[in-house]
Amino acid sequence: MPWERPASVPYPNVWWTFEAPDPDCENGALATYRVEDLTEDRFDDVMKLYTEHFLDDEPLLGHSGIRQDAETYEESRKIWKRAFSRRLTVVCYKEGSKELVGANLLGMSLADEKKDSSNLITTEKSKKIVAIHNYMSEVVNLYERYGVDMYLTAYGLSVNTRFRGLGIATEILKARVPICRAFGVKLTSTNFTAIGSQKAAAKAGFKTDLEMPYNEFVKVNPIYTLDGIKGKSLKMMSLVIDEQS
Repeated sequence: MPWERPASVPYPNVWWTFEAPDPDCENGALATYRVEDLTEDRFDDVMKLYTEHFLDDEPLLGHSGIRQDAETYEESRKIWKRAFSRRLTVVCYKEGSKELVGANLLGMSLADEKKDSSNLITTEKSKKIVAIHNYMSEVVNLYERYGVDMYLTAYGLSVNTRFRGLGIATEILKARVPICRAFGVKLTSTNFTAIGSQKAAAKAGFKTDLEMPYNEFVKVNPIYTLDGIKGKSLKMMSLVIDEQS
């Protein structure tokens, strides 16, 4: 059975608060930000963030030309909306503002869950991207490596361009610690595809399980050619969640 959020965990919930520079202040003043559960009334705003920015920023999606392919574009939207409905995705706001600062599409991966994405992922471009991510998972085998039967994963981290360079991505990733603790999960792991997100993950405490240069994927399978992609490598990075003291 697919994972469902237990009723014992409040929804919506604020998971993390932090201070970071306020782009609306010229004197470098700090603002308070919060990372909280995405609610249905903001689905459209997060979808806009991902279709207007993430599609081009994320190396694999940008290289594949998803924006220019109407069928795969709509398929991506359906996948994201499905992730929204799982009540795990988090968003970031600046206190006193409703403007969307950033978001992280989260999901729970279970060792005993039989996944059948044949109805959801049908286009060749989507299948190629999923296959590349699956290759990383198969090589590392997180369940065996860390001795867990489930872990918190993600399908995309995006920060509003107006708020970039302020350390926001790192703070959004730090919110995974209280999230995992609330759900009794001991590991969070993600394939980070861009240099910016890889650096943010390292600052948040994530360690690299596997780094695969993009120009090496073609050796795994000739259809995985990624010539001209923006980025150096794909990194599977994990963070072990310690017991709360």
